[in-house]
Amino acid sequence: MAEAARVQPRQQGGSLDGFEDIMYGILLRLPPKSVVRCRAVCRSWLRLASDYIFLLDHRRRQPSLPLVSFILDDVGDPEVGQYRLDVLDLHANDNVLQTVLGFSSHVDWWMPHDRERRLALHGSCDGVLLLSTDNSLYLCNPTTRHWGGLPPLHRNNTIAGFYWHRISDDYRVLYFRRHEDGKYCYYVMEADTRKQRLVSRQESLIHSSWPAGCARRSPPVLLHGNLHWAPVSSRPESIAVFNTVAEEFWLMPSPAVYVNSLLISNVKLLIMEGVLALSCSCGETVGDHGPSRVDLWFLEDYKDHVWACKYRIELPVEDICRFIRFLDVRNAIVVSHEGDVLVDLWNRLLVYDREGNSVANLPLNCSLLEIGPHMLKRSLVPHASLGMNNHSPNKPAFLPLEFLAVGS
Repeated sequence: MAEAARVQPRQQGGSLDGFEDIMYGILLRLPPKSVVRCRAVCRSWLRLASDYIFLLDHRRRQPSLPLVSFILDDVGDPEVGQYRLDVLDLHANDNVLQTVLGFSSHVDWWMPHDRERRLALHGSCDGVLLLSTDNSLYLCNPTTRHWGGLPPLHRNNTIAGFYWHRISDDYRVLYFRRHEDGKYCYYVMEADTRKQRLVSRQESLIHSSWPAGCARRSPPVLLHGNLHWAPVSSRPESIAVFNTVAEEFWLMPSPAVYVNSLLISNVKLLIMEGVLALSCSCGETVGDHGPSRVDLWFLEDYKDHVWACKYRIELPVEDICRFIRFLDVRNAIVVSHEGDVLVDLWNRLLVYDREGNSVANLPLNCSLLEIGPHMLKRSLVPHASLGMNNHSPNKPAFLPLEFLAVGS
């Protein structure tokens, strides 16, 4: 994706002098943890590294990294499992997998039905995660360790999307429930005010055919003020779109791809090179054990809906099969702007570039490994909806101090 234009920070005294201009450029290129440490050097650096416009500019430069979840098997106690949500950063020098959040619990806690009920990631937007645990719903910035509570929408409704509303300068949650008349009613909740209101009534689900967990399994992608959901097997020819300003749904033609009927779909939407892209993994024939290639489509003309398949990434199936202990390959999706493909093999992650060359082979002593459909762009930008820090009482259990990288 093209780098965002440089934005000068707001100051009371006018433009930056030469030294501060150089420091501004250096700070922009540092990771969030280093930016926070630089604030302690002197007042000038504190002012530069805390300026709101600088923080926005710094967030624009951060890469969108795929989130991977798993449970560590060996934590010193056979009765205890450690849940981890990590980002995969292929450009990191020392640690490709970096912990975002996590905590330990008794192994019985990790039964599949409990896992869905007790901890779920519903959305990721500009560095903020939308998470639920038990009967609570939270906004959380794992980089700054700030969080805020929301009404428990996930108890009686299904969350369809989580996004930034540019006009109100606020996070919003789109959710739905089926009424007694059989119609599906869509609602929007404003994170700052907690206000909830009806925005649409539909005869059937417009954005997904899956019975539950839409945003957990297939989160929408935000582009041009619109949310876009990947096509599903019951409607492979269409991409559902929600205009976040007009608050209206419409359908966009999708490229001619095969969409399987599995709960974890073989298609994924993402933003690449500033446009909407679609990753589609497929085998030579229907029913093959895992994908043999990944096609990468680009929406070259958003207005006229012109799609083009720009890359066909052939996966080295024989090489992959050497690591398979079970019957199939669970998933293979594009996870970076460079076109890297991540393959999930239960307890191992394989990464290939868009030429099919091996980039990384990550064996993990874990279980329930899953390539999440969400991406994380780290951010130091504060927001009123996340007023609580990691030292606040009643903080979520998934925010232990020792797992997080950046201080409050």
